[in-house]
Amino acid sequence: MKEETLEMHALPASRSLSPMEISRTISLARILLITGLVFLHYLQFPNSKTWPYTGLDLKEHSFATWLNSTVFFFFLSVVPLLSMISGWLFFSFKDGNPWKTIFVRIRRRFTSLYLPLVFWNGLFMVGLYAVFKTNPHYPLLDELNMDFSKAGYKAYINGIFGLTHPPIGFQFWFVRDLFVTALVSPLYLLMIRRIPWLGAAALGIAWLCNAPMMIFMRPDVPFFFYLGALVSMKQLPLTIPKRVAIGAAALFITLSCLRALAPIAVDLSGDIPVWLRTATSLMRFIGIVGCWGALQHMAQTKRGIGIGNYGGLAFFLHSTHWPLLTILKIWLWPLMPAQNDFWMLVHDLVCVIVTVVIGLGFGILLNRYAPAAFALMNGGRLLKQTKPVDRHEP
Repeated sequence: MKEETLEMHALPASRSLSPMEISRTISLARILLITGLVFLHYLQFPNSKTWPYTGLDLKEHSFATWLNSTVFFFFLSVVPLLSMISGWLFFSFKDGNPWKTIFVRIRRRFTSLYLPLVFWNGLFMVGLYAVFKTNPHYPLLDELNMDFSKAGYKAYINGIFGLTHPPIGFQFWFVRDLFVTALVSPLYLLMIRRIPWLGAAALGIAWLCNAPMMIFMRPDVPFFFYLGALVSMKQLPLTIPKRVAIGAAALFITLSCLRALAPIAVDLSGDIPVWLRTATSLMRFIGIVGCWGALQHMAQTKRGIGIGNYGGLAFFLHSTHWPLLTILKIWLWPLMPAQNDFWMLVHDLVCVIVTVVIGLGFGILLNRYAPAAFALMNGGRLLKQTKPVDRHEP
């Protein structure tokens, strides 16, 4: 048999993706997108006060802050795409009783999402509180969304359970909102059956306006989860032609570069203008098309299949990357020979790479030598080879 090429494999646009091709794409998307999330959560440099969402710093370290901001904007497509994948899986029904299937999947989400959220945040709470008691001025504590010196019992409850405020592991706001979205999925089913496009428009407007969503931390997840569900139930095509994928990815990279340059043309010393926030949000649709298109073609190559086989580690990496990333930023910054643009970018890259290596390596070791513990920490997911998707929630 002729060896499969490692180049991007062009899928015919005239046919649907096979179950195996979908599984490969989803597995590859999970691990690569969560790795991208680690890049995004590096946030600002230790010697810079400029927030990546603002763009480059015009006064100092302009190149480093521009590149960091560009990477930040590029990976803003992670949450929307992962939410759409989750919605597509949740609303992919292979039998004639969707209501029964939905309630079964809600129960599964409790063990695959919410229980690990509680476990990890309980672990973080104990560890970080110990740090506070031994060294109350440790820099890591400044990064928390709670102040141990002033926190009451409600802060501790929210810190672990994420009921009305993001938990102490801030990355779990996404997991928490995915679980809440599963709880309201019966309403989504009714909306898609009766007012599918009106429902999408209402959720989309709420997302663009960053409107308060009451039971949700942010409007990102409910909107894009709904879009994924809509794609699934309306059986909209998933295949994106190679040329379209490359074009969308190139356009999104270009827009990310330009958005990071915005402070040159727009005064961002105060609040960011509504039109710029809206344009930044709309960019993410192009990112979704470009990233999904590139991933679905890459996923059919040998290299893509090999990387995708580690998709089962995506949740574990998401869970462990913070506070590990922040700790590494604190430890490694004094080791940089200089505080110039070059060493700032080296610090960024090294922190992210070491975080990913430690997170994945620890997960692989646990999966091999303590699979029960790994399954608990990973929401019941064990590391295994990619299998054809059977259109039920993993």
